[in-house]
Amino acid sequence: MTSMNAMELEIGLYDWSALPCRYCKSAEHVPADLLRLARARTSEEAVPRGIDYHVLQETWATPTVVPVARVLMAGLADRRVTPEARHQFLHLLWSFVVVDDDALAEACKDAVRAGTWSLYEEILSGRSKGSALMAYWLVKEVETAPGCPRQRSCSIARRIRARASAPYTAMPRSRSNAVT
Repeated sequence: MTSMNAMELEIGLYDWSALPCRYCKSAEHVPADLLRLARARTSEEAVPRGIDYHVLQETWATPTVVPVARVLMAGLADRRVTPEARHQFLHLLWSFVVVDDDALAEACKDAVRAGTWSLYEEILSGRSKGSALMAYWLVKEVETAPGCPRQRSCSIARRIRARASAPYTAMPRSRSNAVT
């Protein structure tokens, strides 16, 4: 028996055949593309073919972005998702929270807020500087109440961003020399 992860459970909550798609009769193809993205091992495999121009085109989106945002946030909770896929998830989420339709953008922000802890984990993980920055920008966009955890993670993310512009050095592995 195989177990379902949070992403698969979230996918199961929606009737994708009833959701709109720009190019197809419905968005029933989107769950397969989301699962393919989650299993991507390279940046080439992580291209969101069934989402770009189907659910989102530049800043114009269909209402399908909201369940997709919820699925992507559930996917970020899965540690088996590769850094390449995680980065694409974060990139898509960023695109969703800044769409032209204010109601859709706010609904996507709500989905991101519900899993903000995943963004903090991404910032602090040291897996990828690019993903840490994308998560940092999402936190800045969706956080409404200032607080100590946000200030600390944002401070760390700023240091990561500063390191990104410097020549590459390995991220610290032990707590004794970790970024504070």
